[in-house]
Amino acid sequence: MTEFQFRGAEDPLLTRKEASTELLRMGIRRSPSTLAKIFCTRSDGPPCTHLGRTPYYPKSLLHDWARSQLTGLRSSSSQPRRAAEWYEPTDDRHRPSL
Repeated sequence: MTEFQFRGAEDPLLTRKEASTELLRMGIRRSPSTLAKIFCTRSDGPPCTHLGRTPYYPKSLLHDWARSQLTGLRSSSSQPRRAAEWYEPTDDRHRPSL
């Protein structure tokens, strides 16, 4: 993992390849070239900073972006898209029982 720090924060900066791998760990498949295309052609990609021509993605902002892109469960495409509810993995107190 890249050891750059952004403005003294504890949040590590990831290269595009590392960001792609991090998203895969979350279950989201986005290749480095797809992240590049999203950056160049759309305005809803993950936030990044640049050092010269090289983009770096703050890890926590990458996670926030990925969560914001996912919708809640739907059983039909005719149902409206709603933001998914996210819980911290260690916080079982607020998790609804299934």
